[in-house]
Amino acid sequence: MSWRKKKKEIKKIKHKAGLIICLMFAAVIGLIILLTIKIINSNNKLYKVESRVETLKNVKPIENSNFKTIGWLKVEGTNIDLPIVYSDNDNEDFPVQLESFGWAKKKFDKNSTYFDITGHNIFNLSSTPKIKSDMFKRFEELMAFVYYDFAKDNEYIQLTVDNKDYIYKIFSVGFIDKSVASFFPIKSDIEKDDINELIKVFKEKSLYKYDISVNANDKIISLSTCTRFYGANSDTEFYVVGRLIRDDEKINHYKVIKNKKYEQVLKKLKGDENNE
Repeated sequence: MSWRKKKKEIKKIKHKAGLIICLMFAAVIGLIILLTIKIINSNNKLYKVESRVETLKNVKPIENSNFKTIGWLKVEGTNIDLPIVYSDNDNEDFPVQLESFGWAKKKFDKNSTYFDITGHNIFNLSSTPKIKSDMFKRFEELMAFVYYDFAKDNEYIQLTVDNKDYIYKIFSVGFIDKSVASFFPIKSDIEKDDINELIKVFKEKSLYKYDISVNANDKIISLSTCTRFYGANSDTEFYVVGRLIRDDEKINHYKVIKNKKYEQVLKKLKGDENNE
């Protein structure tokens, strides 16, 4: 083979090698782009709002009770997708036989800073709560938030009242003594100092640190239920608390980080030697 032919052949080989390298480089870049898009989409997971306005309009009235349906509650990741009732009679206890209902301690006011909803937990009281069960008809699945993997993937509460769907970002999940909760304000006109103190309690009791800000100008919602996580004689309730999304916010995913309180709960979940 002549020198010119060899040179030409070498040139072809170099061209092919360069083309292969370019294709490999393009494939790597494409893979990086796909992974980046996947990560971005994962980090910006949208909570899909499924309006309950029409559902609320068609809910059947509660018979043989002074309670009236005032709203509809939906909690992301759970089967808590049920009516909220209220009674003008402060002394009336919420009947246990009502399965798929929660109840409010006051009527909803869109200008109110704090709104609390309670529900029964009948079948998920142990120190190792279940996430799902066909037996759960009330607020049992609220206990799923005690698990970090569940909490970080489910961050929204939806409340439908007065023909509008209100969306709240969860910022606190934790156990609170009833003696502390008994001082939580019920009235609509709450002073800013009181709401700041309430926010402080919720954050201090939370098992996780949520990457969102909360202040006295926000509208707060709390969901609570009974638990025997710390034993049958423990006077503790489990709370999941959120704040209304602000006008300039998107409904997306935000960071949830474990804290020291979660580590204490994790020992309980795994079976601490000091457990009852």
